[in-house]
Amino acid sequence: MTGAHQGWRTLKVPIRPGAGKPTHCPWGHDLAVGGVRQSWSQDYRAPEWVCEACYALPGRTGVWAVIDPAVERQVPEDSVDEYGLRLVVVPPPTPAGIGAVRLCLGHKILGEIRMSLCATDRRAVLVHLHIDEECRRRGAGRVLVAAAEARGIDFNWTMVPIERDPVSIAFWARLGTFGSASASPRPCSHQIEAGVIPACD
Repeated sequence: MTGAHQGWRTLKVPIRPGAGKPTHCPWGHDLAVGGVRQSWSQDYRAPEWVCEACYALPGRTGVWAVIDPAVERQVPEDSVDEYGLRLVVVPPPTPAGIGAVRLCLGHKILGEIRMSLCATDRRAVLVHLHIDEECRRRGAGRVLVAAAEARGIDFNWTMVPIERDPVSIAFWARLGTFGSASASPRPCSHQIEAGVIPACD
């Protein structure tokens, strides 16, 4: 289990999106078979779990934390303090413009997902996902994608084409894409007026 302030300001313990008791660990074990223990991460201020099947293997801890990506769990920038792992909402400057959700540990930004949501036309465009290099392959991207999805439930999602670097390709190949990743994004007229198209070029 993580102790208070151990690994502070980075993702020493991997994270996954979710709420309630998980059914599988991040490494694929069925927890009903392998067993699981729950604790609390003082660093993240979030539920922490140990997969007993992983823990029994040499060199494995089987520890991860669960971050709830629900909209009601996302906080405005002025609510961020020095403690805990938070999903922080940055509203767009104009309606249907580009806003963001950031993953912050205290005041340090570990990653950010940028998107445009038009509530009128129910269109959503995923513009960009960035994770600090030291936090990659720890679940930050999955949590941010889940947070974006939560803000655009029942929206028609598209996204900019995937960057052709190996890291981006591997990430989206594991997770799956929003709509058609190979085609251009399909913003509505309000998103075009808000300048989403130049940002996507």
